[in-house]
Amino acid sequence: MLRHRAPSVIEARLIKAYHRIEKGLALPVPRPGFGRDAVAEVLTCVDEFTHRFGPNHTTRRALNTLDEYVSFNQRVDADVRWMVPKLRELMALQQNATEGQGGTLKVDRESIYAAARIDLESFFAMRYSVRQFAPDPIDQQLIERAVCMAKKTPSVCNRESGSVFVASDIARKQALLALQNGNSGFGESADRILVITSRLDTFLSVGERNQCWIDGGLFAMSLIYALHSLGLGSCCLNWSVEPGQDRALKAVAGIPEDHAVIMLLAVGHLPEQLRVAQSPRRPLSDVLHYI
Repeated sequence: MLRHRAPSVIEARLIKAYHRIEKGLALPVPRPGFGRDAVAEVLTCVDEFTHRFGPNHTTRRALNTLDEYVSFNQRVDADVRWMVPKLRELMALQQNATEGQGGTLKVDRESIYAAARIDLESFFAMRYSVRQFAPDPIDQQLIERAVCMAKKTPSVCNRESGSVFVASDIARKQALLALQNGNSGFGESADRILVITSRLDTFLSVGERNQCWIDGGLFAMSLIYALHSLGLGSCCLNWSVEPGQDRALKAVAGIPEDHAVIMLLAVGHLPEQLRVAQSPRRPLSDVLHYI
């Protein structure tokens, strides 16, 4: 039973389990009746979560995935009668849940190509760490658009551990910057200071003890590129500190203890002209290795 577990932990287990079903359904030739243990885990977690906390978008997505699983198995004459009654029972409890997706989606190559046909080489080449910002305030919607784009970042079993805490108040920004060693001479000119974190409650075993840094780093890079795509400049502010300093930053920003701080990010509008560090990169032969 999961009754002693926090809702976030049950939700993480649920996402991990139903994503196993999604991945199975996305294979070229799914095996009839695959993933029975994952299906059982989904049913158990949805049942527990719904009865303790009510339905939400995650429980709805999980059951939508199982609904597709049933349809697939019925088409290939696999017996899934063992789980259908419980699925229907739980489906009936989802009426107040936010409409979810879940399962698989059919896409075509041309649609992917069409969306990807941008000059990404130039896009990457023109992203610099910016230390000169224009004084114009950032529209909150730009930050929200960037975070929405970053949510598409790959994460382990689709558990989306990344979070963003945004500071715009001058006193709060100054307090955050005072704890970070690397923003002297420019940090105070940034309109927003973002603290990027990874939620530890989305990871479930000791084997995932380092996953927050991987998922959090991927999320941070996606956010940086998303901000760049919206015409905003940013500068990564390293956060490699002792535990006491980490606790101090969490207290200033109101960050829960079960979040790992990945980095800070200074963000602002670009001035008409600015200077940036050239930061030349290592030769390709130092980076690319054929094995």
